[in-house]
Amino acid sequence: MKEAFPAKLLLFGEHTVLRGGRGLAVPYDRFRLRWARDDEPDDRLRNLAAALGQLELPLQFDRLVGELEAGWQLAGDIPLGYGLGSSGAVCAAVFDRYALPEARNRTTAELRTTLAQMESYFHGSSSGTDPLLAYLQQPLLLGGDGSAGVTELPEGWDSGWFLLDTGATRSGSPYIQQFLEAYERDAAAIRSGWLEPADRAIAALMTGNRGAVYRNLVTLSDFQLARFPEFIPAPFRSLWDGGATYRLKLCGAGGGGMVLGLAEEIDRTRQLLGKQAIWLADPA
Repeated sequence: MKEAFPAKLLLFGEHTVLRGGRGLAVPYDRFRLRWARDDEPDDRLRNLAAALGQLELPLQFDRLVGELEAGWQLAGDIPLGYGLGSSGAVCAAVFDRYALPEARNRTTAELRTTLAQMESYFHGSSSGTDPLLAYLQQPLLLGGDGSAGVTELPEGWDSGWFLLDTGATRSGSPYIQQFLEAYERDAAAIRSGWLEPADRAIAALMTGNRGAVYRNLVTLSDFQLARFPEFIPAPFRSLWDGGATYRLKLCGAGGGGMVLGLAEEIDRTRQLLGKQAIWLADPA
């Protein structure tokens, strides 16, 4: 049984993965959930267990219900409404603890299907990507055909990457809908300004070509600011273009949560942003 279940960061592929682009998601264990015991049961997990019990899932339901009644629950610090995979981590934790033995040996695609069924309790529907990432705790490459597979990244890939906390929760649905409508109006511009640079950045990141990662991130960062400024919380628009020092991009659907950044000049960026920046490569 795993000790903890990490948050998810979608480095590239926000929105564009819905229109044939690739995505790259990584586990981020600065924020995580773990099992703990309290004096009182958690009604939210009780409700989840009741809903899961109506589905044909390979879980030890009697044990799940019994341990929840005994006060076992999930504690942690993954922010809600941030697009960091909080519900996915919950589903991964439940599956890891209560899955039938034979269910653990399923293929990645089969695991994803089961976890998607579980996460549908929270969202109505789910791709299964977030709980799969939290369960496997490895980077996932998302294909334009809807597939998801474990991938490897070069050592030290996270150098220069950082997060900024907007302090705002949001629902991703309105931003997803707005993106899809914009894509219908001007697919060519979105492909050249966002989807294709994201795909190139993923390929560059996987091969360790940091210069190409930054150049393509600059392209999509500029496009997001110019064409989708409403996706960026107002206080962060003035920080978006750090010139040759750093650049920012959406981390998830937009509208709040975290903003993702990549520094070309790390020391200078640390000076400019100070404690506001959460560096991925720094110890938690």
